[in-house]
This record gives sequence, C-alpha cells and structure tokens, in this order.
Amino acid sequence: MRVKKSTKSRSLQPAWALATLGLIFALWANLKPIMSFDVAGNTQTNHILTGVTGLFDQGYGAVGVLVFFCAIAAPALHLGAIWYVASACCLGQRWPGVERVNHLAEVLSLWNLAPVFAIGCVVAVVKLDMLGTVVWHSGAAWLVALSLCSILTVQFFDDGLVEENLERLP
Repeated sequence: MRVKKSTKSRSLQPAWALATLGLIFALWANLKPIMSFDVAGNTQTNHILTGVTGLFDQGYGAVGVLVFFCAIAAPALHLGAIWYVASACCLGQRWPGVERVNHLAEVLSLWNLAPVFAIGCVVAVVKLDMLGTVVWHSGAAWLVALSLCSILTVQFFDDGLVEENLERLP
C-alpha cells in the first residue's frame, strides 16, 4: 500500500522527466563513493555495492541479494519501466510490451527502497561515528537525489492516465 496524493496533472511528461533524471541519479549514486570510515588509521571508502559485497563476505548471501535488489536493481528497473511507459504515452507510440512494462512498474514500486536505504545510511553513520571518523562523499548526495526523485516520480505517474493514453494509441 502506498500513499499517493493526486497531482491533478493531465500529462505524464513530469513523470517522464523525473524518471529520466532518476536514472541519471541512480547511475551516479552507484558509481560515486557514499562515505569513508576511518578507525585507528584504517580507512575504507564505501559505495552502495560495498555493503552488498560485505554481506556476502560475512556469509549473509540472501540478505546481500535482497539489499542489492532493493537498493540498486529495483530502483533502476522501476524508474526504467516508468520511463518506458511514460515516453510511449507522451510520444503517442504503442511500444512492444508497454502494458506488461506498466504492470512491472507497479510491482517494482513496492520494491524500490532507495529512500529507505538512504535513511539506513544515516543511521549507520550515527553508529559508526562512535567508533571512528566518518566522512560523507558525493555519492551520498546522489543517493538523496535518487530517493527524492523516486518519490516524486511515483507522485506524478498516474496509472489512470496511463490507461487512458494506452487506450487511445493505435
């Protein structure tokens, strides 16, 4: 269940633009380091994927797969699915499988936990700061931007408007 306020928009262009921006933010959030952690002279720089590999290294492979899916794959796939559907509707094209991709976007919205991951990073930093020195890097800003963009994209992506547009397409 998700809370969604009606935007009263009669266009999917805002969702398309936000999905495009979100995909760019997802790329940068995954490429740039999020933070560095220093304990007694031992420094480790962390990316989103670092946490996933750390879970695998510690024997928590199932949790690692879940974190990978919810923090990396699902946000990118969710935004990509919205981008595909919104662009088809905005351009007036019936692209192959657009109805299936629309359904996929709906399912993936439940698994897009980028905002939860961002909050988890803040909680982790509060705990880690008691043990050593934590320095934020640019990846954290990209992760926050991705989180906000994901939330806004869902607000502007109107399933009813998608169905209206798809019915009108040849």
